[in-house]
Amino acid sequence: MKSNCPFVPFGTNYYDPNTGWPPQMWKQFNPEVISSQFELMSELGVNCARVFLTAATFQPDVDAIDEQALKKLDTLVRIARRTGIRLILTGPDHWEGEPPYWKPDRFAGPEALRALDRFWTVVGRRYRGEPAILAWDLLNEPQMPWHIDSWEPGWNAWLQSKYTDLEGLKAAWAEELKADEAIGSIQPARDSAQRGNPRLHDWQLFREHLADEWVQRQVRVLREADPTHMITVGYIQWSFPVIRPGDPHIYSAFNPRRQAEWLDFVSIHFYPLMGRPFGSKSNWDRNLAYLQNVLAYCHVGKPVVLGEYGWYGGGAPKGRPHLTEDEQARWITAEVEASRRLAQGWLSWPFADTPEATDMSVYGGMVLHNHGKKRWGLRFRSYAAALFMLPQPTPELPSFDTSASLTAPLDDLAAMHEEYTKLVQAALAQAGPLPEIELQTMPLERDQFEALQQRQEQRRREYLEQMKRRE
Repeated sequence: MKSNCPFVPFGTNYYDPNTGWPPQMWKQFNPEVISSQFELMSELGVNCARVFLTAATFQPDVDAIDEQALKKLDTLVRIARRTGIRLILTGPDHWEGEPPYWKPDRFAGPEALRALDRFWTVVGRRYRGEPAILAWDLLNEPQMPWHIDSWEPGWNAWLQSKYTDLEGLKAAWAEELKADEAIGSIQPARDSAQRGNPRLHDWQLFREHLADEWVQRQVRVLREADPTHMITVGYIQWSFPVIRPGDPHIYSAFNPRRQAEWLDFVSIHFYPLMGRPFGSKSNWDRNLAYLQNVLAYCHVGKPVVLGEYGWYGGGAPKGRPHLTEDEQARWITAEVEASRRLAQGWLSWPFADTPEATDMSVYGGMVLHNHGKKRWGLRFRSYAAALFMLPQPTPELPSFDTSASLTAPLDDLAAMHEEYTKLVQAALAQAGPLPEIELQTMPLERDQFEALQQRQEQRRREYLEQMKRRE
């Protein structure tokens, strides 16, 4: 069924689940298996797949992009084109090994940065204009280290740029500035929360500054090599600074609110970490509110995609209780419904149960590792039949100052989160009810699927008429 609606990325994070953990898809590249898995994804209604590129395979040395790896990627692109699935390709990561040029500083070290310049220049030029590629994702869940010795000259230069001289720094830091410190020899902050501590606050801002430079540099190089595709970053949920377990270093310092201006859309990941969702109704509600806060925080004028989300079912990952496939489907459905006014795209994690995984991925798939259908995969297909009514307009969202969270201890963070939750929930409540989508839990033949699409279209028209009457 054709629609004039914008493209809604609705798909999954893909790797071949039977290549170990972490997956070694490129080292064990099997075009026949990958083709069959993409065909299955297409049957389920997947229109977008996020795929990880790996540093050790694609770029073993700073100036060397492996041609054999690129030919494998050529094959994947052809498979995606044939099956009608758009790709979000994620920048070089660690799954198949860490290259030596990442040390000692992956994010600000000259060799690591030069390697990325080379990578994006070669890869961007090769796939410039390729219709099967939707976007480049600079990195999966980047997180700035807390401290690297080589940063200290830059830290002191940053302070001098901000405060001009020692007197300016004294005025801002007061008693936090030690008597024996001078511009050029200011020590970094300790990794210990102390709300309002000016040294700690500035250190967090300096970490954000380094992250900003890292993003800007890659965007600049990539847009020169390939101006035809969108660019994003796969932010970890610790990029939302109001929630972090433990010390200040957990905050990723990759701040989507700061970096969105250089990106085409914001992509952030979410997992239910505020208690087990099926442990209590309170846990269920708190996790959904947490999801909504994370997405609301990302809204600064660019589309927002929920780039990873999901949970497990059909077994018990190590250290976690058994959940059924039905429970998995119920929770993920609740995540989708809770995010329909706050996201413009959804990529489930992962495509398939992963037998050797050491986390929820072992039972987290849309399908079994042997491609058997799971309850969530069937519900996913129902949503895929209704993409024209899945995302809904985002209401005007509240402003909220998160600067205090950069230094706050856990008790204070909890209070900030609760305050933000009330504001976001009030904004969502004012937007009114969502149009209902009919969800199926049984396999559908093609004619049944087309009939479902027609019913969804009728629901959409009825909803639009209802909204007109309300106005």
